[in-house]
Amino acid sequence: MESLTVLATLKSLAQISAFVNEASQRAGLDDHTAWQVELAVDEAATNIIQHGYDPDHPGIIELTWRIEDDRLVITLRDYGRRFNPDDVPPPDVSSPLEERQPGGLGLYLMNQLMDQVRFDFDDTDGNLLTMVKYIQPHVSVDVREFCLSGRLDAVGAALALAPVHQAIADGAAYVLIDFGNVTFLSSTALRSLLLARKDLLERNGELRLCNLRPQVREVFELTGFTQVFAIHSSRTEALAAFGQEHV
Repeated sequence: MESLTVLATLKSLAQISAFVNEASQRAGLDDHTAWQVELAVDEAATNIIQHGYDPDHPGIIELTWRIEDDRLVITLRDYGRRFNPDDVPPPDVSSPLEERQPGGLGLYLMNQLMDQVRFDFDDTDGNLLTMVKYIQPHVSVDVREFCLSGRLDAVGAALALAPVHQAIADGAAYVLIDFGNVTFLSSTALRSLLLARKDLLERNGELRLCNLRPQVREVFELTGFTQVFAIHSSRTEALAAFGQEHV
């Protein structure tokens, strides 16, 4: 178990984030899950700083993290005003922005991002917030990686994606395509990717994409294919996600 005590001021948020990121790294969380944990703890700490203590007399926040089997457990303790989550109405996340009432978003995000959230209060020990994130077991799979570059137009797509289709025909079930150096993407390339995805799904495989440049990602967004393809911000995140669907 690791612990950290900081002054309940906004200047402490960076130190808290570094503490939490170390926990996520030790737990082996992928980039996206680590971001979820970091945001949840940041929201919790910010609530304590802004609402738990008087601004002129900040108290402390005591943080701990520990790994229990398949769970990362993070606690935040403060000695400020008693907090009862039942007193906070759920935020309106469906109405137009101009009609929404402020407040409640931090607690809402914490519950959405973490697998368990529990509040306890004691007259002596203050407010104790316990949050849990489940650690997905690592599944070792054989991933074939391809790094594409340049223009994937009607000519370039056929040349660039031919090795991908050949690998799938030869039996590859898990394929990662890195788009970091791709500068142009046409509908021809999208159709070829769809065929690759279809062939992989038929053998219970997976196709994942990573490192899309903004103009390339925009093509996926305009066509609605961000809902079809598994797109990741980094190679590390993508590799960590392979096989998780079948756990």
